[in-house]
Amino acid sequence: MKRESALRYGAYYFSRLLPHPLLRSGFIAAIRTCVTVMHGAAAAAEGGEAQSVLRTLRDAGVALITSPLNPEQVDDVLAYLKTAPVALGSHGQPVTVSSKGVSSAVYDAPTILACPHLLKAMNDPAILQIAAGFLGCNPTISGVGLRWSFADGGKADIEVQKFHRDTEDWKILRMFIYLTDVSDDSGPHQFVAESHKRMGRLRLKPYTDEQIDRQFGRERVKTIIGPKGTAFLGNMWGVHRGVPPSVRPRLLFNCTYTMTASPIYRYEPVTVADSHLYDAYTNRLLIR
Repeated sequence: MKRESALRYGAYYFSRLLPHPLLRSGFIAAIRTCVTVMHGAAAAAEGGEAQSVLRTLRDAGVALITSPLNPEQVDDVLAYLKTAPVALGSHGQPVTVSSKGVSSAVYDAPTILACPHLLKAMNDPAILQIAAGFLGCNPTISGVGLRWSFADGGKADIEVQKFHRDTEDWKILRMFIYLTDVSDDSGPHQFVAESHKRMGRLRLKPYTDEQIDRQFGRERVKTIIGPKGTAFLGNMWGVHRGVPPSVRPRLLFNCTYTMTASPIYRYEPVTVADSHLYDAYTNRLLIR
């Protein structure tokens, strides 16, 4: 186990030294081949929507998808969270859309996995098929997140509210679902279209607005708004951010699909009901 962890850490830091997509692609192919040899080939993506989403991800880097949560299920999630304490923010107290004096609040993995419908959404067959097509191998769910972002003067005070790339793995697909209505004043997600095809930087400094305009062009910044339940997928090598809410808060759920476990996270799988309904390999890091 220590040797495997050392190899993963080495691969992680080595990936930081290869910011060019063409150089990264060779190592991604090698990792994909190893995963396929060890755990079997992924099923080919079928259906018109899956193929359309994969094309859009390849071309633009971000794609809207049919949400795995219907409006009633979103309401169930919100009802559950009314009494669920947060892990970070508001001193651990439950947080709702009307909470005051909070800039952000984050739920921990056990709370997310116990929340109704979210684990099932993460394992939606259509989403897993797209993730397998994107990664080229059977996907690993390597992270989940559930965060409130509240209006706090419109100032970006946390890293995810600044333009950046994610680097916790060589290739990352992330699903986002808005659990509140999101408009321009309530913290929409922004993605710089086609930036996933461009070279990154050795240092993980966020991009300023001026650098975005100069390097990519302001016209490539796509702002995603929509009612609660709106869902989309993003290639996280692309430059993106969550805009700080200026008026209304935003609740965002995300699930991360990668080729392997990320060495920078500590995984402690939790016991969940009906775990047998979900693929053991794909979910091995989070549930048992």
